[in-house]
Amino acid sequence: MHTPRQTFGPFVLDEAAARLLREGKEVALQPKVFGLLCVLVAHRGQLVTKGMLLDEVWPGQDVSEGVVKTAINQLRAALQDDPTQPHYIETVPRRGYRFAAALQPAGASTASPVQHTPPPAWTGAAASVPIGRAAALDALRAAWTRAMASERQLVFVVGEAGVGKTTLIDYFARHAGASRVLHGQCVEQGGQDAPYMPVLEALNGLCRGAPELLPLLRHVAPTWLAQMPWYLDAAERAAVQLEIHGVGPGRMLRELGTLLDQLAQRHPLLVVLEDLQWSDPPTLLLLEHLASHRQPARWLLVASLRPDDGHGRLSAAADLHVRLRLRALAGSLQLDTFTPSQVADYMAQRYPRAALPRGAAQHLHAQTGGLPLYLATWLDAAEQQHPTVQGRLPFEALTDPPSQLTQTLAHLIERQWELIAPEDQALLEAAAVLGVEFWSQPLAAMLERSRMSVRAQVDRLARQGFWLAPLALEQLSDGSFDARHAFRHALHRHVLYQRLGPAARAELHRRAAVALQTAAPLGLLVSAAEMVEHHERSLDLAAAVRSSVAAVRLALARFVPQEAVRLAQRALTLAERCRDMDPRERDALELTLQAEQSVAFAQYLGFAAPEREAALERARQLGARAEPGAAQGWIDAGLGWIHQTRADYARALQMADRVEAAARRLGDTALQIGACNLRGAALSFQGAYGPAVACLREGLTLCARMGERLAGAPFPIDPTVSLLTNAAFPLLALGDIDAALSHVEQARARAERLSAPMASMLAAWGAAVVGAALDDPARVMQALPALEVAAGPNDIGQADGPARWYAGWALSMGGVAPAGEGLQRIRDGMARHRARGVLAGASQGHLYAAEAALRAGDLAAARHEIDQGLHWVERLGEVMHGVELHLLDARCHAAQGDQIRSVQALATALDHSHARQAAWPAVAVLAMRCERPDAGEAERTALADALARLRGGDGLPRVRHARSLLRRMA
Repeated sequence: MHTPRQTFGPFVLDEAAARLLREGKEVALQPKVFGLLCVLVAHRGQLVTKGMLLDEVWPGQDVSEGVVKTAINQLRAALQDDPTQPHYIETVPRRGYRFAAALQPAGASTASPVQHTPPPAWTGAAASVPIGRAAALDALRAAWTRAMASERQLVFVVGEAGVGKTTLIDYFARHAGASRVLHGQCVEQGGQDAPYMPVLEALNGLCRGAPELLPLLRHVAPTWLAQMPWYLDAAERAAVQLEIHGVGPGRMLRELGTLLDQLAQRHPLLVVLEDLQWSDPPTLLLLEHLASHRQPARWLLVASLRPDDGHGRLSAAADLHVRLRLRALAGSLQLDTFTPSQVADYMAQRYPRAALPRGAAQHLHAQTGGLPLYLATWLDAAEQQHPTVQGRLPFEALTDPPSQLTQTLAHLIERQWELIAPEDQALLEAAAVLGVEFWSQPLAAMLERSRMSVRAQVDRLARQGFWLAPLALEQLSDGSFDARHAFRHALHRHVLYQRLGPAARAELHRRAAVALQTAAPLGLLVSAAEMVEHHERSLDLAAAVRSSVAAVRLALARFVPQEAVRLAQRALTLAERCRDMDPRERDALELTLQAEQSVAFAQYLGFAAPEREAALERARQLGARAEPGAAQGWIDAGLGWIHQTRADYARALQMADRVEAAARRLGDTALQIGACNLRGAALSFQGAYGPAVACLREGLTLCARMGERLAGAPFPIDPTVSLLTNAAFPLLALGDIDAALSHVEQARARAERLSAPMASMLAAWGAAVVGAALDDPARVMQALPALEVAAGPNDIGQADGPARWYAGWALSMGGVAPAGEGLQRIRDGMARHRARGVLAGASQGHLYAAEAALRAGDLAAARHEIDQGLHWVERLGEVMHGVELHLLDARCHAAQGDQIRSVQALATALDHSHARQAAWPAVAVLAMRCERPDAGEAERTALADALARLRGGDGLPRVRHARSLLRRMA
């Protein structure tokens, strides 16, 4: 049973109604904080240990005692109780807490009744089921029941502003019995909200209340933990960044789904995201991802949104809502305005001692349209002119509204604003510029007043219950505390912001930017996008461009490349309007934005996308205007790898020369390593195996010399892994099989030690290249899992094509699957790779397809693939697989009975292998010559010489076959 209503000081605790009142106004408390107060009051005067509080308020939850301290701090803030001189809550050191205030049953004396005004319908507090929402609550309860039965649920609560969405969701969250509630709020920020902000807010709240869950985030959701670096020390931050470097946006989506599933394994989980109409696009994409995966999970996600974005436009969230409903992937609750009878119910709840005059409910419904927020605001305004007496509003206030009232909610809110003191008006206007939610510290800085006086004023306005509501208490880096508040409804903030004149608005945005820059070192979270908006709206375009760099980098760090491009493009447009900016600074900022934009283009359009090249080329031009530096060298390296990826090996070598020149001029070893890697890769594809190995080995020597300093250089992939991998194939072609296999193994081991996805992908790719060149399907199959992880969970686009074609080749050549199926996989992989603008290795894919087709006996398909491969060899000058293609050409002609062409193709293959000193493919060519009936001593000697040039590989099938031929010919 609930305890009766109790009073202490100016407070009334009504546990049955789940509310705390102060002088008739509700004090907003989070459900767990309210529960903690109830436990303390029930044991008034007694020690309540932290363990008892955990058992009573957080039953069955794996939370630490730190969550109790946080809740106590929030409760003290709400009660305005000084912990050094407590009136209500005493601390018993190292043991627990004691409620010390005297209690008195509320309403015990009829001579002095306790007056109270039920809170407005939209605040979320009500003694019973929110008026008119029984059916909606039943639907939410049904969804919760299905969630508890391991059927994941997504439910949209839809309705216009002020209809009571938050009221409904808050009531449901308090009574659902969820062990954990994750709550995130989307806010209106001119369309520039930081990616995933509401989800990160929810996760941050979870980690604050349950820090013991951080290891789980580290294990299953490192991309999300990386967005909350304050939970990691420097070493952990570096390790996490290395682990997630280069992964794609899909990994963040998958990680959050896994995290929610695991959080809900022991206890069902409730997730609330409010005001989705203001959501950033990545959050909407995340919701669609979560809804589309239907494997069992015990969580319910409730998202509220308006039918439009507040400006009459259909929002992207509303579009998502419709699409998911049509696909039966989400439920939907449409909240309507009050009917006249529901207005009467609300009036009876608000004024329990007054009999409602006949027709008053219909009259109020006509005046307010039945909108709960409008109704509550209308009555608040009426009470200003007709004060209640013992909870009774004079009848004339219901039938004759104040003459100042109009028929729009905005005017009602403005009327309330006109009735408050000028100092409160100034504070609320400044708070409206900060946003729907704000901290007291930057607000005080904007008003040029002390923190304490502003906090007291904000607390007073929050207690009055019309304008503001408390949200959270935070300890700052200087040891002081600050409170976060929010406008009671976004409409209040919107009205106050819109009524500001242009000059006043610009001045307040300027003050807000300065104040937030001051607040950031104290530990308050300030998004770069928020700073961009304040600077832009204060007409400080130069500062907006500067802040945009951080916003772009944040979008990249959150794996939202499209958003990074949007922000960069916006900043570049602003930069063009900055007439007063120093041209050198403008060039430097544009160079940085173009460089960051190139990274974003690579992530979602492909490494060789024309947009990426254009951005880097513009950055190179800007860099040429300034004094030459390392940045110019890295830009040239980026352009060089684009040319390499497009198989423009001549231009790649030209860029390698430029990078090397910059390295020598600056004495920059890291740039020299980059030049060695680029040149070695280009030479290898051109078949210049000896020079390629020399370049790559020089790079490895320089890497060893730099040691740990390599970590500070801007390499996209660990250079040691890259150099080892790139050197493996030319070493194999030259016949140094042991060295090639050693390089592959060293690259794999280093990538595994680094836990770096991009490095692991490249090492696996190199191992597969070598495995296929050795005719070893088992070795390729060993490399496949890492490639498939890169292409799948890590969402690295470059790995998608290779993962498919190596799987097809290994299945065909190993006889695991029908060769036709393997051929189709190879072709699919090539198509996907080429769709990303990648031409390098085009001949290689056709080589694999031809081998699969020959094994299947499909000579027509083999002929097509060989011809295509030789076409790319000729067109691109890409001869690294030319010998093998000519060898297959010879075999295909022989199978077709054309011995003349077979001999010609074999001779061409031999010429290519000799020209490049390629001992390994020469063994295969010479072995085929020795298989011919007219083979003699010259062919036997040539084969023996080729075998003698090999270093290692004695057990390989090609080597065993060649030696068998020599013995037979002896």
